[in-house]
Amino acid sequence: MEDIFELLNHAKMDLEEFENQKLSDYESKIAKKQILKEVRKMENSKKTWKKTVAAAACVCVILGMGTVSVAAGWLPVPDSIKTIFRINTDDELEVAGKMGTSTDIVAEDNGYKISAEGIIGDGKNIGIAFKIEKSDGSTLLDNGEVPEAVDFYPINDSDDSWSHGITGNVDGSNNANCIEYYIAFTYRDSVEDHVFISLEDMQLRAGDAQTDISGTWEFDIPFETQDLFVNLAKGQEFEYGNSKGTMDELMISPIGYSVRVTTADPLSDSDFIDMPMEIHLKNGDVVELCGGCGPEDNDDGTWSWRSDGVYGNMILLDNMESVVIGDTEFAMR
Repeated sequence: MEDIFELLNHAKMDLEEFENQKLSDYESKIAKKQILKEVRKMENSKKTWKKTVAAAACVCVILGMGTVSVAAGWLPVPDSIKTIFRINTDDELEVAGKMGTSTDIVAEDNGYKISAEGIIGDGKNIGIAFKIEKSDGSTLLDNGEVPEAVDFYPINDSDDSWSHGITGNVDGSNNANCIEYYIAFTYRDSVEDHVFISLEDMQLRAGDAQTDISGTWEFDIPFETQDLFVNLAKGQEFEYGNSKGTMDELMISPIGYSVRVTTADPLSDSDFIDMPMEIHLKNGDVVELCGGCGPEDNDDGTWSWRSDGVYGNMILLDNMESVVIGDTEFAMR
C-alpha cells in the first residue's frame, strides 16, 4: 500500500461544495479527531480510501488557515442550530455535538430549493434547521426585497406522532437570496433511527405583502440520538390542587422536557391543566416551562395529562438544581 502522504498527493479536492465556518477550540479538536479516525479507517479499507483521503486532505489544508471547510456531519451542529438554542460556550458545544449533527439533505420543487442543514435531539424532543433558496440562485422574491418570514401549511411527519411543535425563522438569517427556518417538536413516544418531515405550500412575507408558493419538500433524515436526559419520575403518586394521579414521566434534557401524569379524574376539570412547572438552576435563576399540554384518553377509564416542549436556549443538566411541578420538587440526580 502507498504511503499516506503519497495518497494525499493523489487526492482531488473541490472546495466549492464546502461552506466556510469559523471553528471554536472544541470544534477544531473534534474535526482533528475525526480526520485521524477516517485516516485510520482508510488504512484498513482499500475500497474507500480515495473518498476518505480527499476529505481528510481538504480539512487538513484549511485548518492551518484558521477556518475549516466541512462536509455535512463533520461539525457537531451548524450555526443555525446554535442560534436557535443559543449555544455559545464550549461546554454547550460539547453537549450539542453529542445531541446533533450537520446534514446535507436537499429537496426541490417549483423552483425552490430547501436544505435540511442540521438536526439536534434527545430521544423525544427534536430541532431541525432548514435553508430556503431559489433553485437558480436568484432572489427569493421577484422584486428583490428581503423576506421577513417564511411558513408552511401544513407540516407533516410520517405517522403524525407529534404531541407539540413550534416553528419560526432563525434570527438574522434572512437576506434577499435565502432565509433559514426551524421546527422544534416533541414525539409522543420516542425517535427511532430517522425523522421524516414534509413541508408543503410555502408562504414568504415581506411587510404587508405575501408570496404563496405551491410545492412539497420531503426529508428523510437519518438520526441516532444519545440519551442525554434524566427521568425524575418513579411512578409515584402525585397531586396538585384537587387532582390526583401517577407521575409516569418527567424527562429533562438540555434542550427540552416531557411530563406525563395518569389520572382517573376527568381532565376537563383537572387542576393539572394550569399546573406551574419550573426548572430551578444552581445560580438561583428559574426557568418556566411553557410548552404544549393536553389530555389523552387511554380507553381504560384513565386519562394521561401531558406537557412537553423545547426551551428557548440550551440548559446544561449540570447547571440544574431541581424541577418543580405544581407543589412538588424533584431534585436532579
